[in-house]
Amino acid sequence: MEENKKELNEEVKNSSEDLKKEAVDAVNQVKDTIKNVDIKKDSIETKGFIVELFKDPLGKIQQIVNKNTGRYLTYSIIILIVWVLAQLLQKIFSYSHIWKYSNIGSAIISVIISGITPIISVIVISLIVFFINKNNKKSLTTIITAIIVASIPIVLASVIQLLTVINIKVSLITQPFTQLCNAISIVLMYFAIKSILEIEKNSEFIKKFIIIESIYYVVYIILSLLEIYI
Repeated sequence: MEENKKELNEEVKNSSEDLKKEAVDAVNQVKDTIKNVDIKKDSIETKGFIVELFKDPLGKIQQIVNKNTGRYLTYSIIILIVWVLAQLLQKIFSYSHIWKYSNIGSAIISVIISGITPIISVIVISLIVFFINKNNKKSLTTIITAIIVASIPIVLASVIQLLTVINIKVSLITQPFTQLCNAISIVLMYFAIKSILEIEKNSEFIKKFIIIESIYYVVYIILSLLEIYI
């Protein structure tokens, strides 16, 4: 019993050290990538990447997970920025009559939280996958990149949702589109995580996917109590 406890403590310690190292590496890579981003050129390339993704989603996901090139990280950062901006604009427009709002401070905090929600969502699912993936370690940067790419349909839905600012009736179109995008994103997420874990059999992987999603929604519920909706 005591020996098992020591082994568990050692495993937790090693996992914590791995995470610390991976987190530092990920932050440094993101910082370096952002410094070298050419907004015009990289934005055009990102659009082309998204088109290619929908032509061959599984092939592109495999490339991201296995080739781990800096270009994919650049694309994912641009996609995440678009997602953050879309969320921010949605919340800002929802407070278009902010001068009537009784607590401006709370409104500003709500806007900020809405903006960082995509980042929190990506980090949460990436960390869960990182810890689950014990046998075949992928870098945290690779995992984050794959998770963002799998979330592209949700990003597109967030952008399309901005049309409701023009006319609320547009929601008759945007709501079904958002539901479709969420469904597509779940499928992409399934195959992205499957590629990261390198599990061939769906019958074997589905159990781990359910565990990952269950942990994610436990975190979702906890954050929701803090009014952070990932």
